[in-house]
Amino acid sequence: MKSNWKSFVCGALTMAMVLALMAPAMAAGTFTGKASFGQVGVEVFSRKKYAPGASMTAANGEKVPVTITYTDAKGGATNYIAVQKAAELFDMSEAPSWDAANNCVDFFAKYKGPVNVVKVDLNKGETIPDEVPENSIKVVHGSKENWEKLRAQELAAMPTAPKLGTTAGPIREVSPTAVANRASMGFSLYNARFESMTGVSEDIFCGDGQYTLITVRNNSSCDVKWQVDRPYTVRAGGESQKFTTIKIPAGQTVERAFYVTEGADPLKQTLSIGLTAVNDDAVTKVVISAETTQTPPTIGEIKK
Repeated sequence: MKSNWKSFVCGALTMAMVLALMAPAMAAGTFTGKASFGQVGVEVFSRKKYAPGASMTAANGEKVPVTITYTDAKGGATNYIAVQKAAELFDMSEAPSWDAANNCVDFFAKYKGPVNVVKVDLNKGETIPDEVPENSIKVVHGSKENWEKLRAQELAAMPTAPKLGTTAGPIREVSPTAVANRASMGFSLYNARFESMTGVSEDIFCGDGQYTLITVRNNSSCDVKWQVDRPYTVRAGGESQKFTTIKIPAGQTVERAFYVTEGADPLKQTLSIGLTAVNDDAVTKVVISAETTQTPPTIGEIKK
């Protein structure tokens, strides 16, 4: 559902810019000032992201500046940053696109093309594909019996342990053993008890250069599905980067550990966890703790 980025960066459109720090965009017209390129750098949360003179590579292979400074007739300076880089810095879920009809840069453009419908009939033994082509929707039909059979198959195939080493932005899932014997910096959640008919969700901020250990005890009457995501900061819907979804058997406790790269952007350090009882009529009952540890890991420990 994204327009072609290359059409935006090529040719005369290569240096279309947006004002840094979200200042109002300049209106179209004639300007008598002077534009200079790469005169300023960019920082986010006082952390340098682009030094003065930084460049980016356009789709045609040309090097172009990341920033432009416009100096008006009275000597006032206004700084601009390439929209692609602004999207990256502010953790947008998709890159801007080019609206040729309106001569505009479009953030989160609405898709106007055809939609492909992927039909699945469970009663005919068809299976639901994990992935479908872009700009497609899945329409699934089947009897209650076949739906229950499908759910049982999905639950049976769902792992009880995550895939270690999975990364989402600056966050990597590691073995809980990597957290052992490390100094605790405190808990954002400590034996917090939740009960819900619709599932439980919590956001947990993870410090950079630190481990976050999340412990969940399943007090429900059935298995609980545990999903962990890193949501994009700026998004049109629920877009996120996903870690392994696992199941926690009833009565059991599971620990998961995550490490955030030292110096990571604060915008990219939040995890979202979701816990849902797999039976429709069951109450999700869980106890959650989230602890941060102080000592940064070694390279060898990160690989565990």
